[in-house]
Amino acid sequence: MEALDILKRRIDTTRDLQAIVRTMKTLSAVTIPRCERASQAVRSYDRTVDLGLQIVLRDPEFAANAIRSAENAARKGPVGIIVLGSDHGLCGRFNDVVADRARKDIESVGTAQIRLAAVGMRVAEMLERSWRTPDEDFSAPGSVTGIGRATGALLGLIEDWRRAHGIERIRIVHNVQTRESRARPVSMPLLPLSPTFLRRQAAQPWPSRRLPTLFETRDATLGRLIREHIFVRIYRALAEAQLSEHASRLSAMQSAEGNIRDRLAVMEQEFHNRRQEEITTEILDLIAGSRAITAS
Repeated sequence: MEALDILKRRIDTTRDLQAIVRTMKTLSAVTIPRCERASQAVRSYDRTVDLGLQIVLRDPEFAANAIRSAENAARKGPVGIIVLGSDHGLCGRFNDVVADRARKDIESVGTAQIRLAAVGMRVAEMLERSWRTPDEDFSAPGSVTGIGRATGALLGLIEDWRRAHGIERIRIVHNVQTRESRARPVSMPLLPLSPTFLRRQAAQPWPSRRLPTLFETRDATLGRLIREHIFVRIYRALAEAQLSEHASRLSAMQSAEGNIRDRLAVMEQEFHNRRQEEITTEILDLIAGSRAITAS
């Protein structure tokens, strides 16, 4: 049978683990609303960028050329894929499902040249095991305040891909939380902009009778607006991925906390029973010794 001191150490270790689980659960519960606010915060800016695209694309000939260029870029050429995961575990299948979705995207590309980037050590390791080592890897933002820095780093990566490797087709793969799942993988194109989206922006009526003035050429303005459009998409993807990660971790920690609580109750009951057995044995030994002394 297990010694009482060993059982006591097991109980202490389990209580320490319980405290860690509670801390991680609390951190995730606090971070989730912050991620939701971060995702909402860029929506008004996204609307401003869309209005800018409407102005630039009001010229029918310029809009037609922009749409034609987007259609041509979407058909061929190398592909860049950015996969958003996590640096830490204990979040269920969060990294597994996004890595699997990225693998399907990679397989769908066929023979085209691919550049692969991973955000998060865990998903980078999974991609390495299932397909290949990412060409670039980044640390996942550790908090909501780190999303802006991570977005800037990915924008720099995209510019480098376009300049050094001629990549005009870029996708970002990340998890989102839905009613059905805390981690549902989605794949979203960043470049080129969807021709359908450009047509819709070109056809949108301007909301007032006053038109803004362009201080640069339409080409230069369109380039700047596309960069801001991509910035918003990456920022929201990082915020949604972080929200999904913490929702997955919160669920995993809630389940772990219940299992630890049940296991701790069993061990404490076992410790109590063993302790009572030892006390009873000691009492019986005292009685037996007393009787032996009295008989002698």
